[in-house]
Amino acid sequence: MPAALIPAAGLSSRMGRYKPLLPLGRTTMIETVIDLFKAAGIREVIVVTGHNHDQLAGTVEAAGARPLFNPDYASGMFSSIRNGVATLSSGIEGFFLLPADIPAIRPTTLNFIRRKFEAAKDSLIVPAFNGQTGHPPLIPARLIPVITGADPDANLRRILFSDPSRIIQLPVHDRGILMDADTPEGYEQIKQKYERLEIPDEAECRSIIDRELPDAPAIRAHLHQVCDTALTLARALHSCGLDFDTDIIRAGALLHDIKRKEAHHAEAGSRFLQELGFQKIADVTAVHMDLTPGPELDETQIVFFADKLCRGDQLELNYSGRFHEKARCLPHAEKEIFKRLETAQHIHARIESAVGRSLREILG
Repeated sequence: MPAALIPAAGLSSRMGRYKPLLPLGRTTMIETVIDLFKAAGIREVIVVTGHNHDQLAGTVEAAGARPLFNPDYASGMFSSIRNGVATLSSGIEGFFLLPADIPAIRPTTLNFIRRKFEAAKDSLIVPAFNGQTGHPPLIPARLIPVITGADPDANLRRILFSDPSRIIQLPVHDRGILMDADTPEGYEQIKQKYERLEIPDEAECRSIIDRELPDAPAIRAHLHQVCDTALTLARALHSCGLDFDTDIIRAGALLHDIKRKEAHHAEAGSRFLQELGFQKIADVTAVHMDLTPGPELDETQIVFFADKLCRGDQLELNYSGRFHEKARCLPHAEKEIFKRLETAQHIHARIESAVGRSLREILG
């Protein structure tokens, strides 16, 4: 079982406010980072304190972690890391390293890193988003004596990356690994990101598409056309006083066919997105083929209908002919096909009624 080391000893000089105790969600940044590791099953969590130790230690203990005061904190973060590493339990296989000001990371990301580490316990596992490495690395136990025995002014990155053959750069779909609250602007971005952790942002969606569909230009073009169509419908409805979560619509549209190459692709895509921690988008994906509409228009219906309007990367407003054509080709599935058509026509009528304009006028 790996441990977790959280450096939180700095002065927060660039922020101008004490970062570990800044609010984030319902708690603080330091509690969020501790909870992140607890949610991933990490039992040994050490927070290295320094500046404002007395103010921070009680919060750390209450959150279920162990505060460790570093009297040399003013000499820099490496000093805190050396002190923290020296107190890790003997016998651990490795440890995560995550500064307190990088809290907007998903527990599923830690789980992916851990699973990779289980297969390569001598390797340094470094998460990367779109090729850029970030936090938290999972550092193997073999590097503990190297870190504790290093000179106080040593460079941690140089130690960690000294042997490229024992480094695994692990692609993850989590932009939070690159985001820190080092400045007021960074803190505001962290807060916005943290509020929407269950929904991949546009960059994360593109990361998923690039990795899962690298050689499928037709599917990729369809995803982007469905996204543009769904967002256009949402904007038209918004102008009439109906508000929808456009983040859910964008992600649902971009990822609804992410497993299009697999059998039962809606179910496969939903399972895949659940594993990534995107339950709300998994729910949209699960029903993008077969949907029973609720009493009110919602994000799922908008994505479903936009998908039915798009034939490949082309908008097809006279979509009913396609369903009849498919039913002739697949007579054994005729009932399901016409049920989808009926659902699409039902949503179509709802949208035109709400907006007060025809679909052709809405979509141009």
